[in-house]
Amino acid sequence: MPWSTSNRRQRLPRNWPQIRAQVLARAHGQCQAINHAPGCDGHATDIDHITPGDNHTLNNLQALSAACHLAKTARETAARNHARARLRQHPDEKHPGEI
Repeated sequence: MPWSTSNRRQRLPRNWPQIRAQVLARAHGQCQAINHAPGCDGHATDIDHITPGDNHTLNNLQALSAACHLAKTARETAARNHARARLRQHPDEKHPGEI
């Protein structure tokens, strides 16, 4: 996620450095992804919210490699964009001459 266009950093709790350290320690510095992305070296560098949003509890955080975090974020973004696109579609209607 490009930090330059996001307000994510401002939404993190003040004790984020301590929470981040706890998550990395709990994972012993290893990437916790279920399916590792190509380029994953197994070394956790990023903290990911399992369920997107602002729930910063330890149960909702996992340590991921940069490659796995990037891949997970891309999947979530694609799914969100697909869902939004479906909402913009008009329902199928019969041509007025066929009614």
